[in-house]
Amino acid sequence: MKLPRSIIAAALATVALAPACSRTKANTSNIQTAAVERRDIIVDAQASGVVEPINVVEVKSKASGLITRMSVETGSLVRPGDLLVQVDTRDVQNQFNQAAADEKAAEARLQVSAAQKRRSDEMFKARVITAQEHETAALDYANAEAAAIRARANTDLAKQRLEDARVTAPVAGTVIERTVSEGMVITSATGGSASGGTTLLKMADLNRVRMRAQFNETDIGQIRAGQPSVVIVDAYPDRRFSGMVEKIEPQAVVQQGVTMFPVLITLSNLDGALRPGMNGEVQVEIDRRMNVLSVPNDAIRNMREAMATAPMLGLDPDSVAAQLRSSRGGFGGRGNGAGTNGQRPNGTARQQGDRVTTSPGEVSLPPQQGGRQMPEVTDQQCTAVATAISKKPNEAKKLDALRERMRAPDADRAALREEQQQIYAALGVDARVAAACRFREMRAQGGTAATVTTPGAGRQQGAAGTLDRGGAQRGQTPGTQLQIGTPERGMSGRSIRPGVVFVKKGTSWEPRPVMLGAGNFDYTEVVTGIEEGEEVALLASLAMQAQRQQQNERFRSMTGGGVPGMGGTPPGGAPAGGGRGPGGR
Repeated sequence: MKLPRSIIAAALATVALAPACSRTKANTSNIQTAAVERRDIIVDAQASGVVEPINVVEVKSKASGLITRMSVETGSLVRPGDLLVQVDTRDVQNQFNQAAADEKAAEARLQVSAAQKRRSDEMFKARVITAQEHETAALDYANAEAAAIRARANTDLAKQRLEDARVTAPVAGTVIERTVSEGMVITSATGGSASGGTTLLKMADLNRVRMRAQFNETDIGQIRAGQPSVVIVDAYPDRRFSGMVEKIEPQAVVQQGVTMFPVLITLSNLDGALRPGMNGEVQVEIDRRMNVLSVPNDAIRNMREAMATAPMLGLDPDSVAAQLRSSRGGFGGRGNGAGTNGQRPNGTARQQGDRVTTSPGEVSLPPQQGGRQMPEVTDQQCTAVATAISKKPNEAKKLDALRERMRAPDADRAALREEQQQIYAALGVDARVAAACRFREMRAQGGTAATVTTPGAGRQQGAAGTLDRGGAQRGQTPGTQLQIGTPERGMSGRSIRPGVVFVKKGTSWEPRPVMLGAGNFDYTEVVTGIEEGEEVALLASLAMQAQRQQQNERFRSMTGGGVPGMGGTPPGGAPAGGGRGPGGR
C-alpha cells in the first residue's frame, strides 16, 4: 500500500522537530547554576624565571705562576680571609729575600753616611775642611737616604707579591663555580694580560637570592617595586617562597616575537634551599579584594555572547538584546555612535540621559534616578578650601594621617571617613567640595584616578570601603561618586567593565547587565547589578551540552537515523548533515 505524499511529509516534519524540542527541554532543565557569594579575590601576574645570585664575585690572582694548593670546592662556604688558592711562591720569595738584603745594605750605608756628615759638620765649623768637602758629605748622605727609601719600598712590594700568592676570600659567601685546579699555571690580573688574568672561581652570598622572571608587557604596567610575590620552584613544588619585587629592568627582551620585561624578585634564602639556576614560577600580587560579591567567570558573557547564548536558555535573542539596551546601566545606545558605557570612539566625555560617559583615565557607572554626582567646583571654591586648611595646620596633619590610615588593607574606611567629615566640618569646609577639589587637583597633575558613580545594588565591598544598599558608602549620600584607585593609593585606577549574567527566576532566566571589577582565573568581582544569594547560569557546560547534542544529531542524520525505511532523508532530498544518506542520490 502506497502512503499519500502529505502523510509522509507530516511524519518527516514531526521527526525533524522532535530533537529540537527535546534539546530545549533538556537544556533548560539541566543547566548548572552557582550562587552569588562573597569571597576574597586575589589578582596576580604569573611568569617563569630562573634563580640567580644577587652579587657574583669573580676571584682572580694578582700573582702569576703554578697553583700548588686548592682549599675549596664548589659549594664550599667561606668567610673573609679564608685561603682559596695558593700559588707557587719560589720566585716571589726569592725576590722578597733579595729586596730585604738590599734594604739592610741601604740602611747600613745610610748610617755610615750619617756619621760622615756629622763629622763633616764639626770639621767645617772648626774650619778644618773646605765648603766643597762639606757639601760632598751632605750630598752622600742625601743619596744614602734616598737609596734606603727605595730599598724599603722594594721590600714592601716584594712582600705584597709574596702575600698575593696566597689568594683569600674577599667576602663571605658560597663558591658557585671553580674554573682552575692544582697544577694549572695562571696569569696575573695586574700583569698587563690582554685577557685580564685567569678567573680562579666565582662566589656569592646565597643568603639572599633573586629570581629573574620574564613578564609579558601586558602585565608590566601593573607591577611595581615593593609588591609581594610568591615563588614556586620545580625542585620544591609544595613549598612557597615569599619574595618582593626589587625592580623592573628598563630594556625589553623579545622572545619569539613576544615582548617581555625582566622583573627581579628578591628572596630570603637562609636555609640555602634556593640555588642558582633553579627554574620556577613567580606570582606577583597585583590587586586584592576582600569579602566582595563575585561570580564564576563561566557565568559572565558580553552582549554579543549573551545574544548567542540566549537560545540555549530558551530565550529569544532579540528580546534579550532589547532588554539589555533598555536596562539602566546597560551597554549604551548604538544609534548615537557610543560604544561600551556610551563612550565615543574618540574618548570624549558626554552626558546623555541618565548615563554618564567619561574621557580615558576615568570609569563611571550610570547613576540612579535622582542620584547626585561629585559637584562641579570653581577656582574660587578650591582656593577657599585650601585657605581654610592652611589656617589650621593641626587639622591638615590629621587629614594627612587619615589618608595614610586609609591606605591600609584592613582599615575601617567607614569610620575614617566619618572622622574626616568631622574634621572638614571643624574647618568650615563642605567635605564634598573638598573631595571634588582634591580630585580636580590630581587630574591636573596627570593622575589616573577613576571615579565610580554607584547605582543601586546589594551591599557590596568596594575598593574604598563598604557600600550599603543603594550603592552609597557609609557616611555618604546614595549615588555619589566614589574615588577608587587614586594616585595617592599608589594604584593606576580600578578597572571597571560591563558584562552580562543570566539570573535564575523560578523556571526561567533573566539577562542581567552587571559592572565587573577585579577578577582572577576563577572568579570576578561584581560591583553592581546583582545581589548576594541570587543564582546565575554556568554557560560553559551548557555550550558543551549543546555541541554534544548537535554532534549526535549530525551523526544520526548521516547514518540514516531518521524515519525507518525512509533512509533518513528529509523533504528536499539531502540529509541534514549535508552528505548523502542511504538511498540518497
